[in-house]
Amino acid sequence: MNKNKALKVLATSALLASVAAPFGAGVVSANSTNTIKSIINVESDYNNDGAKSTSLTDLEIKQDDTDITSKDTFRIVLPSGVEWDDEVGIPTNFTNAKVSKISDQVLEVTPNFNGTLDGTTGKKIIIPLYVKFDGAEAGEQKLKIEALDSTITSGSYTFAVVGTGSTNAVVDDVKSVGKGKVEGGTIRIDETAVGAVDFGSSRTSDQTFRVKLSPNFEWSSDMEYDSASPTPGYDKVTSGGGFGTSAIKKVEIEDDNRTLKVTVNPNGGGDAAKRGSIYIKPTFKANSDAQFQDVTVNISGAEFTDQDVVIAKYTDFGGTFKVDKVNELIAGKVDDVDTKTGKITIEEAVAGSFISNRDLTMELPGWVKVVGITETSKTNFSSVDFDIKKGSENKVIITPQVGSTLTSSKGKIEFKLQLSIQGNKTGDIEATLKGSGIEDQKVVIAKAKAPVTVESVEPAKVKIGAQDQDAPDFVITETGKGAIEKTTEKFNKDDITYSPAVSGKNYGPVDITTTSGRGEIRLTLPTGVSFSSVPKVEVIDGDLQLDTDSITRAENNTVLVIPVKSESTKASKIKVSGVKLTVDRTVPEGAIDVKVKGSAVVENADDTSKSGLEAGRFNQSDAVKATIATTVTPAPTDTTASNIVFKLNSKTYTVDGKELEMDAAPLVGWDRAYLPVRFAANALNVSDDQIIWDDKTSTFTVFKGDRVVSGKVGDKFLTVNGAKVPMDVPVWRNKAQTNNRVMVPIRYLANALNANIEWNKETSEITIQAAK
Repeated sequence: MNKNKALKVLATSALLASVAAPFGAGVVSANSTNTIKSIINVESDYNNDGAKSTSLTDLEIKQDDTDITSKDTFRIVLPSGVEWDDEVGIPTNFTNAKVSKISDQVLEVTPNFNGTLDGTTGKKIIIPLYVKFDGAEAGEQKLKIEALDSTITSGSYTFAVVGTGSTNAVVDDVKSVGKGKVEGGTIRIDETAVGAVDFGSSRTSDQTFRVKLSPNFEWSSDMEYDSASPTPGYDKVTSGGGFGTSAIKKVEIEDDNRTLKVTVNPNGGGDAAKRGSIYIKPTFKANSDAQFQDVTVNISGAEFTDQDVVIAKYTDFGGTFKVDKVNELIAGKVDDVDTKTGKITIEEAVAGSFISNRDLTMELPGWVKVVGITETSKTNFSSVDFDIKKGSENKVIITPQVGSTLTSSKGKIEFKLQLSIQGNKTGDIEATLKGSGIEDQKVVIAKAKAPVTVESVEPAKVKIGAQDQDAPDFVITETGKGAIEKTTEKFNKDDITYSPAVSGKNYGPVDITTTSGRGEIRLTLPTGVSFSSVPKVEVIDGDLQLDTDSITRAENNTVLVIPVKSESTKASKIKVSGVKLTVDRTVPEGAIDVKVKGSAVVENADDTSKSGLEAGRFNQSDAVKATIATTVTPAPTDTTASNIVFKLNSKTYTVDGKELEMDAAPLVGWDRAYLPVRFAANALNVSDDQIIWDDKTSTFTVFKGDRVVSGKVGDKFLTVNGAKVPMDVPVWRNKAQTNNRVMVPIRYLANALNANIEWNKETSEITIQAAK
C-alpha cells in the first residue's frame, strides 16, 4: 500500500554545505567528492506518489583532484527494498549527466561534460533521489556508487533511515569494571534525522528521557546536574551537534538511584539544520547483591526511542593472557627471525587487578629457553612502572611497581620473546601464566617445527656380526628454505641482561655471533654399527649445495660428515643411497636408527669443548632420526629353540613365545603343509649364512650342526648327509602362490633337521619341537 509520509527536510541552499561534512563521505585528495544532501527518516513503505518536486534527497558528485569526462560511466545501486520510482519517470538527463535505468535498483550515469579544475568550484553532477520504499529493513539505507573504470570515487553513502524511531543510542567502548565507583562506556544518543526530537517550532520546549540501570546497580551522585546552579567542570551528560552545547537543563537521580532523568532544551540555540546528539559518561557502582554480568541501561522518553544498550561488563579482578599470532619457530636454530614469538599481551580484566610488587610468572616447557625479550610496551601504567626479566632459563617474570596501575583504566603489558628450542622437539609451545591477581592461564604462544624431516623407509633386515649389508635409500627434506645452514651462529651468554623495563626498550635479542667453520650435516649410527663405505649423497630437489667431494666418515665410521657449500633459497631434498652397514656382535636385537645431526641442522647443541652449557644451548644434538635397519637374527648360540609355532596363511610365527615376521605365509599344497625353507631353518637357529641357494640348479642347501640337507625345486626327495629321503610331494616354488619363495613340506624338513612337529587341525597351527 502506498502512503505519502511527511518528511522533516530543510530545503535551503545552505543545507548542502551544512550537512556535507557529517553525512557525506568526502574523500581527501580523491577522484571525486560524493555527498548526500540530507539523511531523511522514513517508514519502510514510503512513496512520494510521483511528485517530482519532492525527491527524497540529492546525491552530489563533485570533481576533486581528477577531471570528470564524458567518457566516464558509473553506476548508482540502491539497497534491497528501495527502488527508483517509475511514477516519477526517471529523467534521461539530470544536471550535467545522462542517466539510463538498468533495473529497479540500478542507474547507469554518464557525464555530459569534460571537467576542468579551476581551483575553486570544479564540475559536479546532482542526482535527485526519486525513490520509493517497499519493505526495506529497519536502519540506515545506503546506496552504492560503483566506479567501474571511471574517475568517480566508489563508496557507500547513507541517504535515509527506516523505522528506527527518532533517536539511536550506541556505546562504542564497553568497558570491564569491578567493584566500587567505576565508569562505563560513553553513551552517544543521536537523532536519526534532522528535527527528529521535537522541541516545538521555536525549539524552546523541554523534552525529557530516562536512563535506567540494571538491577543492583546505582548511579553515582556526581551524575546530577542543574543548569540553574551549574557544577564547574561537569562533563557527565553533555549535548552537541544540532542541539548545541548548552541543551542539558537538568539531570536528576530517581528510583532508588537506578534511574537518571535528563531534561533537554536547546532554548532556541543549536543548529536546526543538523542532527542533535547527547553524550553520557556513566559513573555508577554495584551493590552487594550484584552478579558478574553485562551492565545494561534502558533509554526511554516521549521523543526518544526506547532502547537498551550495554555500557559495561561487571567482572571479578583478573587478567587475560594472549598472543596475536602463533608463529612457527624452527627448533635448534640461533637467529633473530625464526626464533621470535608473536606479540604477547597480558592485560588486567579490571583496573587494579595486578597487585603492585607481586610477580607474574610465565613458564615455558623445559625444552624451550628464553634468550631475549623484545618490543616491550605498556598501556595505562606510570613512567617507571613494571619490571620484566628472565627468571630461570624457561621463565619470564613481570613485576608491576607500587602505584603503577590507574584506577579507571586497565593496565596492559606487551612484548615478544626470542626463544631457543631443543633441536629434536616439535609441537605446541604452551606458556603458563601464574601470579597474584590473576588466575592460572595456559596459552600456546608458538609452535616448534623440526629443521628437517626424514622420509620413512622399509628397514632392512641385517645380521649381527656381518659386513657390507644393504640398507635402504632415504631422503632428508628441509622444512623451509635455508633450514640447513652453511654459516652457523651462537647466542652470547654475557649479553643476556635485564633491568627495570622502560616502554619500547628491548631486553635482547641477545647478541648473536658467527661460529668458526662451515656448517655440516652429520648422519650418526648407533655404537657397533658403521658405514662400510661412503654412500652417494645428492640434492634431488631445490638449490641447496653440498660439498660432495669432501664427504667423509668419522668416529670409527659411525658418522657420515656432509659439508654445506651454500644454503638454499628453496626448501631442498637430499637423497642418501647405496648405504652399506657393518654390524658387530655387540649390537643388540632391534632397530638401527640414523640420526640427523650437525651444526648445519642444530646450532644450539652443547659445545662439548666448553665447560657447562652456554647461553641457549641444550644437551641435544640431533634433530630427527629414522630407522633404516633392524637386527632380526640373533648371533649364533649353542642352543636351539625348543618350541616354534607357524600358522597357515599367516606371515607371523613364534619362537619360544617371541613373535617374528616373514614375507611369505605357510600354505597347503597337495594336501600337505608347506613352509618357506629360510624361515623354517631360521626358527631352528640356522643363520642365513648357513642357507645356500643355487639359482642355476634351483637347489637349496641347509647346514645345521653335523647335518647337511638339500632339495631341488620339483624333486620329491630331500638329500640328508648325501642320502636321499623320499617325499610324497615336491619341493615347491611359484611366483604367484609362494611369493617366489622355496617351500618344502614341513614334516620332512623338520625330521631332516632333527625336530618333531605337531599339527592342530582346529587352529591350523604347526608346532615344531626341537631338542636343545
